[in-house]
Amino acid sequence: MTDGAHVSTVPRSVVILGAGTMGTGIALTFARAGARVALTARRKSTLEDARRRLDGSLSLMARYGLIRAEDAEEIHAHVTMGPFEALDLAVDLIVESIAEDLAAKIEILERAEAAATATTIIATNTSALPLRELSDALQRPEVFAGLHWFNPPEMVELVEVIPGPRTDARVLRTLVDWASAVGKLPVLMSAEVEGFIANRLQYALMREAYWLVERGVCSLEDVDRVMRACLGPRWAGVGPFEAMDLAGLDVHLEVARRLFPVLSNHTGSPALLERLVEEGALGTKTGRGLHGVYDEAAIQEVRERRTAALVALAALDRPSARSTEAQ
Repeated sequence: MTDGAHVSTVPRSVVILGAGTMGTGIALTFARAGARVALTARRKSTLEDARRRLDGSLSLMARYGLIRAEDAEEIHAHVTMGPFEALDLAVDLIVESIAEDLAAKIEILERAEAAATATTIIATNTSALPLRELSDALQRPEVFAGLHWFNPPEMVELVEVIPGPRTDARVLRTLVDWASAVGKLPVLMSAEVEGFIANRLQYALMREAYWLVERGVCSLEDVDRVMRACLGPRWAGVGPFEAMDLAGLDVHLEVARRLFPVLSNHTGSPALLERLVEEGALGTKTGRGLHGVYDEAAIQEVRERRTAALVALAALDRPSARSTEAQ
């Protein structure tokens, strides 16, 4: 943990616990910014997949002009991979990014803390598990916090910084500054709430989307078209509250009075989602999901389309957004 109020540079050394899609993307983000990164996983096959994923991401970023092709090899060289036992955890930052299993996360965090220095900041990339339960398992909860990334981490600008019940304020400030230094837009939460900010907003919208489809109002394809052709681009430019200011708050109030009472308040998981998961249809990783069957060409097309949109958004000049943090 740094002694000063702010950190203007990238962390020198980072360990990422978990080499899945998220862990690999987080590792790439820090490596691209110049940090020395160690990436670990329990299975050798996971690390082999991570190497291929890292190469693929670097190739895609070079194709879209986010990095120079000649820099890809140097960035890759900043990332080492190996088993947990072989890692040196005397580093500036440890980021846990394994599966959403409370017991497994506690186990790996305890092991990491025992091998780290007293000032190493330890962060979790959990999307939904309570930070209090993770923090209570640690001997140094003051250096522990949430650092929540979004898929794909190397492309999505947002990173949420979430305090645990006993996180030192200097740790939060350091994480915010490090996130900024690696090119992210950090949003610092004043307190933890289940799901944090982005996922609560996302799942509120998803609940309504499933309701519309289940009632036969529209298809899944229609929902995606509405988001891609209207809400997504509009909110990317100005955000929902700015959009309401532009529309007029009198109009906003009238629509809110009419719609809020009739929006879905269903608390169960969607039947369609339950059925697909039971059938083993888990999306692109199994070749079948909400939009039916995916072959390799279809998967690549979706990924390319997402990358193109994120690259276009990254080109926007949004200085006011970068200078504003949620307090």
